Amino acid sequence: MKHEGRPEHYRWILPILLLACLLRIAYLDAQSLWWDEAFSFSMSVADLPSLLANAVRYRVHPPLYYLLMHFWLSLGHSEFLLRIFSVFCGTMSVAIMYATTALIGGKRLATLATLLLAVSPFHVWYSQEVRMYSLTALLVLMTSFFFLRLLRQDTLSNWVAYGLCTLLATYSDYLHLFIILAQAMFLIILRKAYLKTLKKWFCCMAIIGGLYLPWVAAISASGGFYHASISWIPPAQITDLFWTIYNFSVGSTSNPGNPLNIIATLLVISLLAFGLVSLKKKPSDQQQNLGFILSWLVLPLLLTFLISLDWHLPQQRSIYIDRFFNPLLPAFLISTSVGILHLSNRRRIIGTMTVIMILIPTAGSLYNLFFNEDYARDQWRQTITEIRENARSGDILLVRPHDYAPLYYYDSQEIPWHTVPYLESDHEYQAFLNNEVPARLSEGGRLWTMVVCENADIHRFVQGARQRLMEKVEKDEVRAWLLQNYQLLEEREYNGIYLALYGND
Repeated sequence: MKHEGRPEHYRWILPILLLACLLRIAYLDAQSLWWDEAFSFSMSVADLPSLLANAVRYRVHPPLYYLLMHFWLSLGHSEFLLRIFSVFCGTMSVAIMYATTALIGGKRLATLATLLLAVSPFHVWYSQEVRMYSLTALLVLMTSFFFLRLLRQDTLSNWVAYGLCTLLATYSDYLHLFIILAQAMFLIILRKAYLKTLKKWFCCMAIIGGLYLPWVAAISASGGFYHASISWIPPAQITDLFWTIYNFSVGSTSNPGNPLNIIATLLVISLLAFGLVSLKKKPSDQQQNLGFILSWLVLPLLLTFLISLDWHLPQQRSIYIDRFFNPLLPAFLISTSVGILHLSNRRRIIGTMTVIMILIPTAGSLYNLFFNEDYARDQWRQTITEIRENARSGDILLVRPHDYAPLYYYDSQEIPWHTVPYLESDHEYQAFLNNEVPARLSEGGRLWTMVVCENADIHRFVQGARQRLMEKVEKDEVRAWLLQNYQLLEEREYNGIYLALYGND
């Protein structure tokens, strides 16, 4: 018997949350940590002064995630325990998604949007990664929830909660500064209705700015962002916007060459446009709330895109890479859900078929995420296991400085490491290797080397990854020297890593 007054949509929330948790915890340690995850570990395991100093030194991300992980590591250092923190954040994001969307358009919209986030391959992927993206998405959702609450109830408790979540989100990800700008733009456009709220908002931002100032000062004193290690990100192209929407729709663990996936993405784009048109028929309060969601999605995405164009300016740095956009995914899915419901209200069967056409490639993407090794992260664990099981006395491993983080995590101490620094020319490499390697290699000893190239591009597509790896192998200066002076005994390819063994046998 139904309880009178209890909305039917509530009965779906617990199963959706359970589904979200199961998808995020499933096969959690099946894949190796890739370089960024190992770097998160190396940052977090350090003592607090070193952690903060390194966060300033590398400056790609603010320090909150590393600080939280520093204390989380007291539970253990296994891949499962490292990733379970992101699982928690990802599952909590699904719960907050419901509460946030309910404020925007009611329980029906909230149920659909929450379901889409629960099964999103893009969100599941970053809910299983030892990085800050899952935490940031949770904090941005909480910030948006309390922002919308403030528009309804201008209370001290809402201001405190909003201010705290905003401060934490800003210390978690630089992109949140663009989301703050979107909130400012929303309030300024609607200043006649929210003039008092706008004034208080600026006061709140002044307090947050003061609390964020120490980090800004530390970064400025160390040279700003010019030396941030993001110079590898290519300038943005107009097609990148489409592929970001593609990832939001069906996930990077799908084949972008599959027509079904492209059709699903184009269908989602149509739903976004359809939802935008439907705003004219919404009540004024829902129009305002959905306008906030659109500003949350569009403004940060476009600003990041514009900043990342090839402007040929001093200190130009592209920051356009899809994993940075995880905090924008909820706004995208809410906007998509508006279009789906508007379509369903006009033609229920068409709305149902639309959802099915989106969920089919989503299911295929989730299958690849869990079971298709081609889409897996860089296989450092498998590579180091190969060395560990086959190394013999007298062998040495030639490494580059960039290889340290995963080697330290997987404790590859079976054979000595010898670092080959990054040098300017082939001549410098030959001189260094001629002087260093023969003196260190014992009689009968062999040489192990790795060439590393991430098993994905900026959209995390794996298509073409092997070709990119082998192109890098062909250009590798250390490999060229080894082929001239030693015999290639064995070579193996793993996701993102080429492993070779040389000797005099």
